[in-house]
Amino acid sequence: MAKKSPQHRDSHTKESHLVIQDALLHVGKSSTTKKKTQLDVHREIAKSLNISTAMLYKWREQPHKGSGHTNPLDRVATLISVTGDERIVDWLAHKSGGHFIRDEVHSASPELFRASNALIKDFSLLITELANACDDQQVSPAESVALREKWNSLRKRAEGFVRACEKGTYGSK
Repeated sequence: MAKKSPQHRDSHTKESHLVIQDALLHVGKSSTTKKKTQLDVHREIAKSLNISTAMLYKWREQPHKGSGHTNPLDRVATLISVTGDERIVDWLAHKSGGHFIRDEVHSASPELFRASNALIKDFSLLITELANACDDQQVSPAESVALREKWNSLRKRAEGFVRACEKGTYGSK
């Protein structure tokens, strides 16, 4: 059996203009208020951003075919790159109801069996700590902080494991 070729890590990452395009198409289709047209919804979005509808649509275009104005996603990516400060991403994640955790690139063991067992063991330890924290029918702020730190650490390691799988690190010899 032929070995699967490793996939590039960013294979699931869309270009910024396509992310904006998908978001605009989605919100236009999901509008249920008085059967608004997509254009009406997009006008409302543009108005709330204090830009023209034309500018909103230009953000959907490839950078070299667009208006010459960088879309907001590319601007934020540049801002993060120039400052090197991930608090910007963390703030965006919080505004979206999540948390930003930087992935650990070299955290996976080269042995599939050992790496997968270590993740399973650490996940079970986290579940045990969660159960212990809930024993008294409440989770204290200190327990919440400890659980968050352990969960984020486990997520980093799991992401490192999945990245190693995507690179083809694990497989038959």
